[in-house]
Amino acid sequence: FVIVALFQPGALEPEPDWEVSDGCLGGLEHSDVGISEHYHPNLKVIVDGQQLSISESTGIDQFGCKEGMRWIHVHDSTSSGYTKLHIETPKKYNVPLGAFFEIWGREGGPSLTSDKSFDIDRSGISDWEEYDINVNVNGESSDKFETYIMNDNDQIELILTSKS
Repeated sequence: FVIVALFQPGALEPEPDWEVSDGCLGGLEHSDVGISEHYHPNLKVIVDGQQLSISESTGIDQFGCKEGMRWIHVHDSTSSGYTKLHIETPKKYNVPLGAFFEIWGREGGPSLTSDKSFDIDRSGISDWEEYDINVNVNGESSDKFETYIMNDNDQIELILTSKS
């Protein structure tokens, strides 16, 4: 009797919980669900060598979450270095990097296309068509991009370089 196991790369990786971009803490439209998870990844976005500024209060007092905070939000921004993202959820979620872009996009910032691809310039065209994209996490290249599951104290660099 022989058992054969097939291993499929990526089969053990957690699925992103995309619904986190719609979560709201408090506010006028939602009851307060409480917080059980609270952590802080750090993000830097560079497009053609220029760092994009992430506005302070991104995800705070947003349409659909008036006088509240999205589960992923920013309290202050930085002109250099990384911006601290605050992730505050009522339970453990696999929070993908792309979920922050869904929130940022609601305020006119970079967003995602309908198929969950980066859309930095909000053209409606996936950035994979326009840019070479790299994600570095804690100094190491990552093969995850929009679906990268963020962790506490991650240093995430998203680097987009126009294709020639």
